[in-house]
Amino acid sequence: MVTNIPIIRFFEWDIDEVSSPIGIRHIAGASFAFKQMIASGCQHSDPLNLATTSGTLAFEGTKFDLIGTPPFHLASKVSAMTINLGSSGVAITEMKLFLRDDSALRASMDRGMDPVVLQIAVSGVWQPNAVLPSGITGRLTTAIPAFPNVRRQDGVHLSLEQEDDQHSSQFIYLNLIIPFGHPLGAFGICGSGSLRFGLMFNYFPV
Repeated sequence: MVTNIPIIRFFEWDIDEVSSPIGIRHIAGASFAFKQMIASGCQHSDPLNLATTSGTLAFEGTKFDLIGTPPFHLASKVSAMTINLGSSGVAITEMKLFLRDDSALRASMDRGMDPVVLQIAVSGVWQPNAVLPSGITGRLTTAIPAFPNVRRQDGVHLSLEQEDDQHSSQFIYLNLIIPFGHPLGAFGICGSGSLRFGLMFNYFPV
């Protein structure tokens, strides 16, 4: 019987950084690409206390330029994150990332438009300045995936069993595709509406 509950950490990475964090993905603040730890709520990261302070995942580049012919949609800047263990003795496996709440993506539907789409791509490769054009990758929805959609960094193994770099997850690249005419304002957990991620997994002692 497993008595320990795993501590799972989400690290956000700055895709503007060319230098790869591979090799030190499990250490908060060790890489130039490290941005912050992510947690629930509306906390803000503290650059002076990277290892203990958590923040909110934000999608940059979500402002329409109204000069000239307006686009049909806007693709946000890509955000990147990884999952790793913050405790020993317990492993996690069969990770299924999904949205617990996507109400922040549905504001445009009140105006007869499509909802905002949250795109996802996973890779063991560090891709600085990654771009996810609309429709080239999968969508993250409130449906729990039938199969694991995040693996260990090698893309083969399903389990994270230790607190080292080799047992970090793949890079999870995310961006928003926002239809033109989406209501103005701040959306997500700290604005009007919610955007909450869920992670379903199994765990076992090691």
